[in-house]
Amino acid sequence: MERETPPLLIPHDPEFSPSGPERGRTPFRVVHMPQEYQRLVTNPFLGVTGLVVWGAVARLVLISRNVQGAVALALCFPLLAFLLQYHCLDCGHTGWLFRWRRHACDAVLTRQATGQVRRRRGPTPTHQAVIWFYVLVIVAIIAAAVGGLSML
Repeated sequence: MERETPPLLIPHDPEFSPSGPERGRTPFRVVHMPQEYQRLVTNPFLGVTGLVVWGAVARLVLISRNVQGAVALALCFPLLAFLLQYHCLDCGHTGWLFRWRRHACDAVLTRQATGQVRRRRGPTPTHQAVIWFYVLVIVAIIAAAVGGLSML
């Protein structure tokens, strides 16, 4: 008869072993971000208008070969980002796109206090701005291909 070897006894360490009474439970509670209660859309039209004006001025500067104007235009280009805005569908507030995460109107605070998380959320305002940019680039390419847009 063969002798059975006794099982190796290893002390249970809950940090390294998922077995035990706390398996399946997490010690952390789910915390929803404040952005999950907001209803915001991106308003890119002021930014697009600024970009069109900037492009027209850039065309004039390039035609006149003005070096100081080209430097001024290059320095002004990053400022166009401040023309992008968000719009709240609850209170009607419009603000800079960079500050959309800080927006907390009464409707957002009420939803946050009652825990009404929106299940089907759309893209964030930043992602909406990127989508708008791609749509406008595609429209400009199609317009140029059709011949309705004159390039330099």
